[in-house]
This record gives sequence, C-alpha cells and structure tokens, in this order.
Amino acid sequence: MSYKPETLEGVLSRFPVQACSLAERLFNEHHFLFRITAPRRTRLGSFKGVRFGSRPVIQINSDLGEYSFLLVFLHELAHLVVMKQFGRKAKPHGTEWKKAYRALVQPFFDEKVFPDDLTTELHRYFIKTPATFHRDTRLINTLASAEGGKIIVTVNEVPLNASFTLISGRRFVKLEKLRTRYKCFCPETRKYYLVPRSAQVMQE
Repeated sequence: MSYKPETLEGVLSRFPVQACSLAERLFNEHHFLFRITAPRRTRLGSFKGVRFGSRPVIQINSDLGEYSFLLVFLHELAHLVVMKQFGRKAKPHGTEWKKAYRALVQPFFDEKVFPDDLTTELHRYFIKTPATFHRDTRLINTLASAEGGKIIVTVNEVPLNASFTLISGRRFVKLEKLRTRYKCFCPETRKYYLVPRSAQVMQE
C-alpha cells in the first residue's frame, strides 16, 4: 500500500508550539513514513514495521488535540525504537517499549511542554505505563481540559443505586462495586451485568 506523504510543516502544526523543535529532531533522527488518518474508534494511532524492504509507517488519528497527538506519536515512535534495538523479540507493550516511551517523553517534560496539571497526571501514568491511556479517566479528562475537549463521565462516577446510560444506548442501574467492575441491573432485559468502571456514560 502506498501512502500520501505528509509535509513536515503540516505535521508539526499538529503539535504544541513549544514541542515543534523537539518533534522535528525525532522526524530527522528516525526514518519512517507518517500518515494522518481519519478518526478510528478502536485506536488513536498505529505502527507498522518494516516488511519487504518498505519503511516503517506511523499513523495518527486526525481528530486528536495537540497534546494527545504528541503523546500518541511518541507512543508509536517508541515501537519503532524498540524494533530497531530488539527486532521482533520484544513484546509490543513490554518493558522495552515502556522504557523507550518514557525516554522519548522525558525531553518534553524537561522543556515544560505540558501544562502543570497534565504533567502531574502523565508522571502518574508513566509509573506503570499501560498500553493505552484512553481508559485512564483522570488523564483523559485532564487532556480534555487542556485541549478544550469534552469531559468524560464513567460508570465509576455514577452514585450507587442511580441509573445511567452507556454510549451504546443501554440503560442500567448501578448496584454493587466489585474488583474492577460494577454489578448493574438492566431494566430492559431484567438481567444483571458486570460493567467496567471505565465504561463511558452518556451525559443527560
């Protein structure tokens, strides 16, 4: 598959202004194709490694705010760094990737690219560095605040015995907290379900 090349100037305009010089160095240091894609529901970005002599490809969704765009870019670039160092021996989001991701983000912390409240949440995230941050409600809402986006409400924030509607349209009553989920009752089916704490709720 061929990709329409993005101009470096156009790509850099997607990053926070204070991050542009650091980001440009990464584009010059690493050799990859870059593509801005239409929004995808299941992923914010992706990385495709070298196959049959082709160059690696990093793809980022077009609907991301500037800080999210930067974080997803560094996430995918970390995959490239790991591939260069370890080939396909390393796990996709294993120790090597976590170390590479933190190392790539550190210069942006040093230059104070992120607002203070976002920096605090990111330092918390990077303690364990899970594979994705879009289930971390605190971080997502801090990003939304910094980027002027919509605040997300999850099942975890709904009071016990209150009703709520998931973005799928199904309505539940929140009953009991378990380890990582809540036991909920669906009036429509008259059945009980285990709903993840991070499930997004429609705001009424």
